[in-house]
Amino acid sequence: MQEVKNGVSETAVAHTWDNETVEAVERALRDKHRHISSTETPKSMVKTRADGFDYVEEGYMRNLLNDHYPVWSWEIIKYELLGSAWAVVHGRLKILDGSTTRTFDGVSAHRIQTKRDSDEFVDIGNDMKSANSDALKLAMNRLCNIADDVYRKAYVLSKKQEKELRDLMSGLDDFETRSQFEERLDSGELNATNYKRAFDYLTRQVTAQNPQQ
Repeated sequence: MQEVKNGVSETAVAHTWDNETVEAVERALRDKHRHISSTETPKSMVKTRADGFDYVEEGYMRNLLNDHYPVWSWEIIKYELLGSAWAVVHGRLKILDGSTTRTFDGVSAHRIQTKRDSDEFVDIGNDMKSANSDALKLAMNRLCNIADDVYRKAYVLSKKQEKELRDLMSGLDDFETRSQFEERLDSGELNATNYKRAFDYLTRQVTAQNPQQ
């Protein structure tokens, strides 16, 4: 079993597996993450902070983690106080993703609450608990794609975007270029973060090979 850190995924497989099996396993892992990423978080589970940013309760995210990655652990690497202002937690989420053990380190800070007109802490334990919860939620999102729609980390192309790209690819005369783009789309390398750039490039290529007379 191979351990991959901070979400950089490489499928760990036995050396006896053939290429077809390896590709099937990798495809299944990508499909799983895309499915989780595209899952819409129920509105009842989405809250809004005082600063206007949305967040999701840890309990909901933990339930999804249990459902999709039942073999997981959360290790506290370090607790830290930054003066009397912030409680910081550094934790490590480890999951079994297919046959691969993957990890992501989440770090979060929570402002320490003090009594009015005093530097005395209200409840430092609760501040640490909040920092720990935020660090875990960060790791669950970044490593497992849970609540991507809320945390703005969704990379999955919509069906409409995928169709637009495939339609453009089908119009390319250059077989090598078409094959390269099809492979990138199938592997997930082409996603919502680079869709516009790919769309513009393919549009230029198709237009160039079919100039107006």
